[in-house]
Amino acid sequence: MENGITIEQVSYKNAEQARILKACLEIWFKNPKDLNLTAPKMTYPFHFNRWIADSYSKDNTLTYILKKDKWIIGYMSLQLQPKKDFIHLFHVFIDRSFRGKGFSKLLTQKAISYAEEENIPAITLFVNPNNQLAINLYELFGFKKIGFSKTGSLKMKLEL
Repeated sequence: MENGITIEQVSYKNAEQARILKACLEIWFKNPKDLNLTAPKMTYPFHFNRWIADSYSKDNTLTYILKKDKWIIGYMSLQLQPKKDFIHLFHVFIDRSFRGKGFSKLLTQKAISYAEEENIPAITLFVNPNNQLAINLYELFGFKKIGFSKTGSLKMKLEL
């Protein structure tokens, strides 16, 4: 990518990468609202080990970081479904100081590209119904509102 922007796959099973992710996430999730919008099941204050146990203990998850000039400014995960009939996009986050610059679009496009490369026909996600900026972003890419989760999150789906 240009302008010093890169997207890299990382793993919580790599000790050095996990250490760096822990440092970033602990800084990012000092604000309860950021944690709630990103991971509604997580309680405040942020607990890294619970984060891993809740979402990253299985081998069916891919995590990507967005870097600007080697500095991590964004984060996204994809959960691969066993039948490979869809992937679930979750934990999308952009550092507050880098918001409004189109970086969420880059991560969303990465998820779509991954699904297309792997011939996965759909992407699902849950978003807080009050997060209109995120909803607008996903609708821009063609995601459709298809219902609500048991906890009240808006469920969206993109058919590829």
